[in-house]
Amino acid sequence: KEDKDEKKKGEDEDKGPPCGPVNCNEKIVVLLQRLKPEIKDVIEQLNLVTTWLQLQIPRIEDGNNFGVAVQEKVFELMTSLHTKLEGFHTQISKYFSERGDAVTKAAKQPHVVG
Repeated sequence: KEDKDEKKKGEDEDKGPPCGPVNCNEKIVVLLQRLKPEIKDVIEQLNLVTTWLQLQIPRIEDGNNFGVAVQEKVFELMTSLHTKLEGFHTQISKYFSERGDAVTKAAKQPHVVG
């Protein structure tokens, strides 16, 4: 009997929501499909420039270190930008995950119609 119950439960989960499939917002999907590779490209270019900049920083010596300070500040700003871009990239996946959770929750409510 347990096998039948498990099989029925599996079939119920595969059926989908009673209101039928819930379509994505096409405009958002198109924009995110364009944006995701752009973000990836910018991150790659930023990594390249950051590596180049690190290789250009000379040793700190006594006296005039103004140029080193400027390069370190630029490196700090680039690191901050990299963190923000990674956050945007993560948000794209999070959007679809949270949307899926919301659809699942709404599908359990009998009064919700798609």
